[in-house]
Amino acid sequence: MLRRTTAWAAAVLLALSGCAAAGDATGAAPARPEGVGPPGEKDNDALSCLVRRSFPPSDVRPPKLAGGKLVAGVDLSDTTMSHWNAASHQFEGFNIDLLLAVARSLWPGADPRSKITFRAVPPGTGALKQLDPLHKQHVDVVATSLTATCERAALAYFSSDYLDSGQTALVRRVPGIGSPALRPEFAGMEELGGRRVCAPRETTSLTAIRRYRTASGRALVPVQTEHSIDCLVMLRQGQVDAASTDENILRGFAAMAPDTMLVTDPPREPSCAFNAKKKDCTWFTDEPHSFAFGRGDEALVRYFNYVLQGMRDTDKSGEWGRAHDEWLPTHPDEGMPAAGPSVTVWPW
Repeated sequence: MLRRTTAWAAAVLLALSGCAAAGDATGAAPARPEGVGPPGEKDNDALSCLVRRSFPPSDVRPPKLAGGKLVAGVDLSDTTMSHWNAASHQFEGFNIDLLLAVARSLWPGADPRSKITFRAVPPGTGALKQLDPLHKQHVDVVATSLTATCERAALAYFSSDYLDSGQTALVRRVPGIGSPALRPEFAGMEELGGRRVCAPRETTSLTAIRRYRTASGRALVPVQTEHSIDCLVMLRQGQVDAASTDENILRGFAAMAPDTMLVTDPPREPSCAFNAKKKDCTWFTDEPHSFAFGRGDEALVRYFNYVLQGMRDTDKSGEWGRAHDEWLPTHPDEGMPAAGPSVTVWPW
């Protein structure tokens, strides 16, 4: 369970109370909701090459931070990784805890929160635009649930991998046939052929949905939104049949929306090399998570990698482990990932 339900999350659930029940699972897909665009014509090819490498770590303080502030781009609605807690008036989540660890290392003795300026960024590749120094909402680091890919490496530098996850799906929870026990409306990806499956635009999640084919050759019907939380809203209102993204995000949504649950059946081609529960794994993509930085900010990348390496040395007994226990206690990764090969040129 998450540490607390934020006032923001409660407001979302309140807004959705009284929604109509989901329609017949065998019926036609509902019409596209107002304001939701069709899938774009150009595919994001981010899944063609996954990466787990970065610059070597360095404890040299980055000159860029001489002003005494780190500007971090976060997703305001990701309940496990980064979100705004209206009750405590501060950002919280797994990624927030890792950022605070970096700030403590950079400015010993100072309040780490006073050293970080948080700015909202969109999910996926769209966030990388704000790494541009000329962007009016410029950030030094993107700290969303971001997958490192070779395509994105042409746009940004990445830290070493700090969390392994994989894409799965969240569906409505419905009564079993002839049984009061609740079950997923669709047991797995193979039952979602021809169904409307939602993910944010410019994400590896949307790409994977577009590419997925069931064993019978059926495609999914992708629906794209601005944010992952929009998919949860549409799922609960019966406008889509599933929300699909990284499990670390979906577990937070399932905790705040008890009428939803993760699928239980494995996909046609599982991608579970980094899943600790391989027998029950429902991942169909491999999602190495990294912090992203502007091209040219090598010193900042190296310092982040220095802090992350310190976390690897302590793993579950240190800051990474405490953050994982707090925000991702049931996420089936195998612990903090190894750093992977170091590089001296970018992209490789």
